[in-house]
Amino acid sequence: MTGSIPTQLGQWSGLTDLELKLASADGVIPTHLGQLTMLDQLSITSNTISGTIPTQLGIGTLAYLSLIMPEIEGTLPTQMGQMTSLTFLFLNLPSITGIIPTEVGQLTLLNQIHIKEPNQLTGECWPFPAGAGTVSVGVAFKCGCNSPTPLKSCIPPQDCETPNTAAADKCIACVDGADLTNEDECEDRNGCTANGGDVAACGNVANSVCTDVGLNLRTCECSLGSTGILPQNFTDDSNTFSGECYDADGCTLNGGQIAGCGNISNTLCANNGPNNRTCQCAPGYQGIPVTTLADDDNTISGVCEDVDGCTVNGGDVKACGNIANSVCSDSGANYRTCQCAPGYQGIPVTVLTDDENTISGVCEDVDGCAVNGGDVEACGNITNSVCSDNGLNNRTCQCATGSEGIPVTTLADDDNTISGVCEDIDGCSLNGGDVKACGNISNSECSDNGLNNRTCQCAPGYRGISVTTLADNDNTISGVCEDVDGCTVNGGDTKACGNIANSVCSDTGVNNRTCECATGYQGIPVTVLTDDNNTISGVCEDIDGCAWNGGGIEACGNVSNSVCSENGANSRTCQCAVGYYGVEAQNFTDDKNEFSGECVDIDGCKLNGGGIEACGNIKNSECQDNGLNSRICKCAPGYIGLEETSLEDAETELVGECLLEITSTCAIYGCETGICEDLPENQRMCTCSQGDWIIGGPFSSGILLDGSAAFTGCSSDLEVDDPVDIAQHVFENPVNLIAMLNRRFPQISNINVVLYAADTIKVKFTLPDTNRESLFVDIDAIAELWGAIAKLDSGENDQYSIEFQMEELEVIAASVFVVPSLLCALVCSVVAQFW
Repeated sequence: MTGSIPTQLGQWSGLTDLELKLASADGVIPTHLGQLTMLDQLSITSNTISGTIPTQLGIGTLAYLSLIMPEIEGTLPTQMGQMTSLTFLFLNLPSITGIIPTEVGQLTLLNQIHIKEPNQLTGECWPFPAGAGTVSVGVAFKCGCNSPTPLKSCIPPQDCETPNTAAADKCIACVDGADLTNEDECEDRNGCTANGGDVAACGNVANSVCTDVGLNLRTCECSLGSTGILPQNFTDDSNTFSGECYDADGCTLNGGQIAGCGNISNTLCANNGPNNRTCQCAPGYQGIPVTTLADDDNTISGVCEDVDGCTVNGGDVKACGNIANSVCSDSGANYRTCQCAPGYQGIPVTVLTDDENTISGVCEDVDGCAVNGGDVEACGNITNSVCSDNGLNNRTCQCATGSEGIPVTTLADDDNTISGVCEDIDGCSLNGGDVKACGNISNSECSDNGLNNRTCQCAPGYRGISVTTLADNDNTISGVCEDVDGCTVNGGDTKACGNIANSVCSDTGVNNRTCECATGYQGIPVTVLTDDNNTISGVCEDIDGCAWNGGGIEACGNVSNSVCSENGANSRTCQCAVGYYGVEAQNFTDDKNEFSGECVDIDGCKLNGGGIEACGNIKNSECQDNGLNSRICKCAPGYIGLEETSLEDAETELVGECLLEITSTCAIYGCETGICEDLPENQRMCTCSQGDWIIGGPFSSGILLDGSAAFTGCSSDLEVDDPVDIAQHVFENPVNLIAMLNRRFPQISNINVVLYAADTIKVKFTLPDTNRESLFVDIDAIAELWGAIAKLDSGENDQYSIEFQMEELEVIAASVFVVPSLLCALVCSVVAQFW
């Protein structure tokens, strides 16, 4: 078997015994086997199946489990403890690791357990409590063990059957299935021989065979050619193989029928008993002799060829039960056909095998005309011929009345070789031809219908008399044939022109009409049809009236600045082009071109309302007409914002704004106090003079847009001796820190706030070239006095920075109101020195 074990095995819920010997299978042991709750015996032997032992194999009904699978890995699942009915366990799993689960010791019915070497199991050999079952770990002992082997182990002296008082401190213990030799070694015992050999080693079951498969283990199964019992493994001390090994069908074992006979076509295979079958040619075939083969032998060759069943049965009428006037024909492999000879009837066509001749009946003469198909078929299919049976195997063929051409001809019943023509006598010519053959009715016509038959009716395009059938010698017909409208006769409208849409029909006289495309359509030519003919095809498509009339302004009477638009079936519209007026829109059929007048340019600004309405109602915008279908929108002088935009006269949507153009925001708005500086985008900045305070607002409030006035102003009246004022003004606007530094140290320059965060203000400044050392000492001394709230850092290129913590400035401001006078004096002195 190749491939994986099918999972569908799990659906065989009634299965009790399952043995799998898989030499080429792959995959894993399917978990679905755990669904076989009736399973009693499970044996799997495979060198290729891999994976682990599924935990689902813990089946409570399982009594026999054998796994010989070198590629299975992992550990022995603890669910083996659920196999409460298990009596026999054989494991040849060299790749399994871990320990033997202690749960196995709970299987009280387990009396045989065999775990083959080598394996990778560790821990105690047998996790069984006393009395938990019989565990075969050794049956023969001898004192003096030196070198243990896979078949021999060394045990303490006190466990020996015969105590040893010699110097040796170990005893020999042979494992189950091994015997102690005279050389004090253990060798594997042949379990089949030990149990009597042949069928005796397998419970004396007839047709069974025994095979020793290793240490303390043998397999009993039905012998070749027998079946009935699944193979079972036994220890050397067990011989409970039972059941019946009955003969297996050797033909089926070899594939059945021809496969069981070396695939020789047309052979038959017959089972003859245990390990014996016979092959021979099937009935109706010959070539190979009867050959006896063993069930495992399929070496036979040759060819079985078909024989003539008629010849085998005597030939002629003898091969058909001696029925007079019968004939036999071989039908191939083991078959022949018997039937009455041509000209006879009585027995049906009968198929017989070559070894059968049981047929009876009578073959009597038949009607030769009927046997050849009757009517004209019995006379070589000659039209207008007739057949007459003349007796035994004889008939006559001749032309029927009203026709002529072949002579009277006699034929055997099995002969239909006759040729010629039986031509009808023209009934129309016989009665004078033309209208004379139809009672001289004008506009009638006669048509010969064959033997002694003609038809009279009105000619195409006429009506009045019904279609009338007359014998060749009858001319009694009357009436009038009048001209009809060919369009009406064919359904009228487009139906009369092959149902072509947009076609028109015109009756053009006797048996004649004309079809063409209707006005405004083209596609099919003018076509003339007879009244009985409606085979016309094509498509009548709408003509583009504009293109048909020359296109452009030519399609609208050559009126300048006009446009033409196609409307569909035979219709177009002419009107002034967008941006022009003067002539109302007019509709014309495709064959009319009467548009006239003058289309003049429209002022696009006025058309859209004039003024700012013509520019999307944008305040301070203006509109200028730009000629044909065009206008320009832009800001009025003195305003900016909207770029000059070109619009078609029909366009109305425009977005934007026109703002007053400002050259100096400071000139217009200025600053209430301080110094004003113009900035881009209509902004200005209000700042205070050096050393003055900014009153109110955050640091960014000095930058203003247009006429905004959030800036409060400047002041030079701040009391610098008041720590509260200092802290509060520094906290509310860091620019005041610049003012503080300018007052205290007029020598420093380039003071800038470089950090203004939620809790930190940091300023950077430049020290002068002269007196830098004394000034630096002075600033450093103040920074030291203010060490709790300030930090002075030197930098590159004469740059220095000082950093203040906002949170500590707030503490200083608040402490003025709560600290004792001594603390206040200290703080005030620090502030005074800083200034």
